[in-house]
Amino acid sequence: MALLRRAPLLATLIAMLLANLDARAIEGGAFARARDPLARATVAVGTLVDGGEAIGFNRCSGVLIAPDLVLTAAHCVRGSPLAAAVVFFDGPRPVRPPLRVAAVARYAVLADEVPREYVTRLSELSLDTAVLKLERPVSRRRPITVEREPESIPLRLRLAGAGLSAEGTGILKTAQLRPIAVTNSGLTIARAIGALVCQGDSGGPVIAEGRGGTRVWGVASAVITREPPCGDTVIIAPANPAAW
Repeated sequence: MALLRRAPLLATLIAMLLANLDARAIEGGAFARARDPLARATVAVGTLVDGGEAIGFNRCSGVLIAPDLVLTAAHCVRGSPLAAAVVFFDGPRPVRPPLRVAAVARYAVLADEVPREYVTRLSELSLDTAVLKLERPVSRRRPITVEREPESIPLRLRLAGAGLSAEGTGILKTAQLRPIAVTNSGLTIARAIGALVCQGDSGGPVIAEGRGGTRVWGVASAVITREPPCGDTVIIAPANPAAW
């Protein structure tokens, strides 16, 4: 697990960048509801990375899976993270201040450059998960349990995201997904119902809801589309606690 710098200046910069959450995220879908367990556990993730000649900023989504742990996509924290922070939501609106991330454990390192068609190796995407350890536990949010041994693929899944859309960086929205295929490596390919998922919604939690309660099925890893940055076909990296 990589420890992140605690410099106040870096945390302040992330807070400023995450503060601009005033447009839509997922195209279509539904605005997050205040009492929705998925919405209560979903976060926006901001990461400062050392790009060599310049410092870059990544914005993604994630989900609280323990009082001090957030699950997101590994490619959201690739490179050399300098600092990271998360923002929770009250319904669709962000709640300030951001919470700082103390450490990052990354389980896949994707290529620095993603082809224009958003195609990459499925073997890499199947491991596209990372866990962020918060600087302190969260007391007023209920984590969502990770699915450990799924017996069958749900007929419906649900995604939450607050990332980059065609109109900017977004407020929190959710979308229903219909699984259409599963790979041998555990990836789920699903189609959004009445919505488009956008590039910056990476790391957004995908949950299964049923008699056993709400479980994190995986995280949004990639979008299959001919018209970036949004598309209706999502590749979901499985939440795999055995790797953590």
